[in-house]
Amino acid sequence: MANQTEVLRLLMATAPDYCSGDRLASELAISRTAVWKVVQGLQTAGYSIESRHGLGYRYVENNQLSVAGIKNGLKLSPVVQLNVLPSVDSTNAYLKRMATRTPLVEPVVVVADTQTAGYGRSGRTFYSPGQTGIYLSIGLPVTASQPLNAGLLTTSTAVVVAQTLQQLFNVSVELKWVNDVLVNHHKVVGIMSEGITNLETGQISTVVVGMGINLTTAAFPTAIQKKAGAVLTHQTAITRNQVVRTLLQTFFDGYPTYRTGDFMPTYRKLSMVINQRVVLKSGVQTYDGVVEDIDQNGALVVRLPDGRTQHFSSGEITKVNLLTGQYHG
Repeated sequence: MANQTEVLRLLMATAPDYCSGDRLASELAISRTAVWKVVQGLQTAGYSIESRHGLGYRYVENNQLSVAGIKNGLKLSPVVQLNVLPSVDSTNAYLKRMATRTPLVEPVVVVADTQTAGYGRSGRTFYSPGQTGIYLSIGLPVTASQPLNAGLLTTSTAVVVAQTLQQLFNVSVELKWVNDVLVNHHKVVGIMSEGITNLETGQISTVVVGMGINLTTAAFPTAIQKKAGAVLTHQTAITRNQVVRTLLQTFFDGYPTYRTGDFMPTYRKLSMVINQRVVLKSGVQTYDGVVEDIDQNGALVVRLPDGRTQHFSSGEITKVNLLTGQYHG
């Protein structure tokens, strides 16, 4: 396994050029035959590696999720522990179990090819087929020096996802407060933030931010066909590793300053609900009003029928009646 990691690292560093078998054997202090066996093992594991007589081996990026593929060119501070799984019940649940056993002292990222029990708000199922989506959770330690602002963390994550999709795919993105990302009037990304409380102190010690991205997913269950969609309706040369890499770089570049809300002008610009009439469920109450703004803490500012203005820091918009556009949900 160590040799596989090193061969993969060297091939990625050389790509798109070939790397000779002699060089690989010399740098790893193994035989040419051993190099060939390692390459065969990588190919069996799903990595795309071409071989050519007289030139050696060449790594070609494909849609196979991998730690090495995501880390290739990624420059993060602080250090982030990265885990890639072929399948998991839920990346959020996996991270919550991990943080419950041992409190996190550094950020941890879990990425999965598929989820067998993915979930969103209110326990709703999140459809998570393999190969076509990205299911990712980021675990962040919460300390006195890095306190949690849940509203700003969720809204900043929505901006990160939107910017990633805009940068890589040049698509028009809209945000439905607080955690839905839409393309072509369909939800393509769900964001789910959950806190883990330290039983001794009663304080939140870890926050887990989960993201489910329908990248090229085509066949959705009947119950969500009208509202769910994919970022792309065609295949793309941009791999899932590239998407995860760009998303993580953008997220952690902005994470140290997210509490300032410096991204909120971008969030407002992308918002699909400002100046629109909405039905909002907050706690056990349901409200009907017009969204006037999203304040600097990420709270929804709603003008109620009696003329009062109320700020909502949590809740869910269950219906948006757009004065313009084609979204109905």
